Amino acid sequence: MEKIRYSYDKITQLIKDNAHKIKNYNPDYIIAIGGGGLIPARLLRNFIKKPIYVVSLSLYADDKIKDNVDIVQWIDTDLSDKKIMIIDEVDDTRKTLDFCVKRFKLINNAKDIGVFVLQNKIKEKLGQLDDDVKYISCENVDDNWIVYPWDL
Repeated sequence: MEKIRYSYDKITQLIKDNAHKIKNYNPDYIIAIGGGGLIPARLLRNFIKKPIYVVSLSLYADDKIKDNVDIVQWIDTDLSDKKIMIIDEVDDTRKTLDFCVKRFKLINNAKDIGVFVLQNKIKEKLGQLDDDVKYISCENVDDNWIVYPWDL
């Protein structure tokens, strides 16, 4: 599988070029998915001045997708009257994003949810997002191995 490498400059430019879409949505909070979403969320905060919360989930074991998403860390905040924007680096299988959105609706009473990813891989997804979820992807890419600058 071909590896596609991104630099911090390229990631920052992608976020800068798409920040207006999130500004138009005007979330109350940025929710970073721990791991891949942390650095994009922090870079995004340069363009939209919103607080960042972090959730941490585990979907992979030994580089293989597990059947279930495990929760490592979650937030205990009622979001029923808030707009949230969930941030991750890549929409690969969509399983994590699907789990995260459903859990925010169920546990945190979130009703107005957006999702922002740097790359959306063009492929069949294992998860789905409801039509009421605002979805923003900086770019659609082929199903290659993406190497981010924070990956070793």
